[in-house]
Amino acid sequence: MDKTTESLSKQSTNNLIQIGKIGRTIGFDGSLRLFVQTDFPTSIAKDTLYYTSHRIYSSVIVQSYTPLPNKDYAKIQFRDITTQEIAKALTNHILYATIEQSRQDCILKDDEFFWFDIIGCDIIESQITLGKVQEIDRIGNTDYMLISTNPHLITTHKLPKTFLLPYIDRFIIQTDIAQKCIYTQNAREILENS
Repeated sequence: MDKTTESLSKQSTNNLIQIGKIGRTIGFDGSLRLFVQTDFPTSIAKDTLYYTSHRIYSSVIVQSYTPLPNKDYAKIQFRDITTQEIAKALTNHILYATIEQSRQDCILKDDEFFWFDIIGCDIIESQITLGKVQEIDRIGNTDYMLISTNPHLITTHKLPKTFLLPYIDRFIIQTDIAQKCIYTQNAREILENS
């Protein structure tokens, strides 16, 4: 799954996916720190259009992007942002790519999925719909789906309204993005004990 460090539902706005958070300036030429928040940092490329949460600089084109070894950030510079003063306006803003751009630039392996495709999927176990994926959060190295429990199960079995399910082989049998279904095992036990 294309993962980020924060919940994707909180990050998605109008078909945009958060790929990083812009940090402080580096030097005087308008370069900035970028705290990358995607599993596909190689998709961040020169001459590519991205979007920001800044109201004036709402779209930017990458002039240069350099991952820095042994650092938790990369160095990025945007076209037409050539001074430290201008660059400071982007500090603490979010950098976004479009969903279409992510699909085009990020090559997935078999059984890998984007978070934005997983959100909204029904969780099905033994032909019973347990609920629907609302969000995904990464805790440690594991992705957890926040699932809204099927209302019928809430009323008839007095189950909780939401539960967390790790997206790991122990619980996930198959993911069918075309049908928006994730087939599970042992997920009901987690639901009942939540």
